[in-house]
Amino acid sequence: MPHTAAMDKGLIRALIVGGVLFSPLIALLWATGAALAGGHLDWLALALPTGRRLSLLVRSLTLSASVAVIDMGLGVLIVCASWRWRWAWLRWLPLVLITLPPYIHALVWGQALHLIGIRLSGPWISGWVLAMALLPVGVGLALVSLETVARSLVDAARVQQPDIAVLRWVVIPLAWPLLAVGGGVIFLLSLMDYSVPSLFGVNVYALEIFAEFSASYQPARALLLSAPLLALAVGALYAGQALVRHAAQPPTWRRSPWDSPPRWPGLFTLTQQIALMVWGAQILLPLTVLVGLTVRSDDGLTALWASAQEFGISFGVAVAAALLSLALSGLALGLFTACRPRLALIGWLCCVPAALPAPLVGIGLITLWNRPGMGALYPSLWMPVLAGLTRFAPFAILALLAQHRRIAPMIWDAARILQSRTWQTLWQVQIPLWLPGLLTGFCLVFALTLGELGATLLVAPPGQGTLTLRIYNYLHYGASDTVAGLCLAIVLASLIAGGIGLLGMAQGARHARGAGR
Repeated sequence: MPHTAAMDKGLIRALIVGGVLFSPLIALLWATGAALAGGHLDWLALALPTGRRLSLLVRSLTLSASVAVIDMGLGVLIVCASWRWRWAWLRWLPLVLITLPPYIHALVWGQALHLIGIRLSGPWISGWVLAMALLPVGVGLALVSLETVARSLVDAARVQQPDIAVLRWVVIPLAWPLLAVGGGVIFLLSLMDYSVPSLFGVNVYALEIFAEFSASYQPARALLLSAPLLALAVGALYAGQALVRHAAQPPTWRRSPWDSPPRWPGLFTLTQQIALMVWGAQILLPLTVLVGLTVRSDDGLTALWASAQEFGISFGVAVAAALLSLALSGLALGLFTACRPRLALIGWLCCVPAALPAPLVGIGLITLWNRPGMGALYPSLWMPVLAGLTRFAPFAILALLAQHRRIAPMIWDAARILQSRTWQTLWQVQIPLWLPGLLTGFCLVFALTLGELGATLLVAPPGQGTLTLRIYNYLHYGASDTVAGLCLAIVLASLIAGGIGLLGMAQGARHARGAGR
């Protein structure tokens, strides 16, 4: 009987978590099945890119692959340079910029490159801005990847070979599985983004999905058109999961693989310095350009004051999505615990919604909720909340799962034995130990939802747009001075949320080590 009750609870958790994360995709699959059954078999041709769509797909793949190579290459060079820093914790600090929306980088790099006479259109500038927007992701993933290498192996190799040879033949090969996963993550993120390419006049495959739905208002056509991107996303996630299992060991987080700072040859040191200069520009430009534009023009301050309603809506939507993601994370954690033998499969499934194209999430939500009797929910501000929750809840789930797995299992066993009531175990033991993971997940979802564009553009109710929508519309008209104050507000909010999330991650590791003693 208890076993049956546990199975029932697991099924309920699975239905809730899966229903929230996969409901847009399920609605689209249902609409597609109905359309094909209704005789629209000719729509199947949309799933096979030919002609113009094929060229768009090739362009998108080339652009995304270039961004992944640039970011992981710069990430490796920056991490190698950081191994010689006296204060190693500084290398984690700029990762706060992970939460900055890509369209803000489009504005600041557009302004900076315009000053030196570079043409502000075309795939090259679009690729560079995307690379700068995702550079913190590349640095963070390179840092995690390279620190999976055991120090003992590096020390043994340094006895016989110079440091550059140790890096080339020992560190990089051992870290290669996670480096490849990092490149795949950046590839997917850039492949699914259309905001930056559209601002620079570049048409990509993700934008074609948005355009198709806008023209036909047929969810089935949008889903079939996105089939190549979905296949790539699912394949990349599956390959990434396989590569993670071949990682050398978990990252040490507190020390580099080198017992003493490595010595690099002159040419390699020069490339590191160039990479650090690019990284410095990526860090300093957003605040420098935005503050300068805001101070220089009265329009920026006026637009900021006039956007008080949009800022309030954006803040409320982001907070609601973040809070709901914590509740969903708790349910997902129970599902992970109950289905430990299938942990890898469930983790892979939880990541799938985060890899869906943003327009597809918005189209799925419209298909699901734009029905008779749903006037209280559609159209309302709950739609942008659901968009942020569906897209970014997987990050909160992974943050809480990572924190849970840091805690020694004996802690949970002792709590179950010593606490007589379930709610006491929850409030006095589990939540305090989970708190850093919960804080990290909340801040990540808050910051990412605050800057979400692709799905919100489709589901935001008329007259109740978010700050992101106003910024995107201004940027299309080239009103950079007017939009600078709005972007600055988003940047400051994202930096604060990202900083708190980073502190939560550090505190989580410290807390887990203390609990394990």
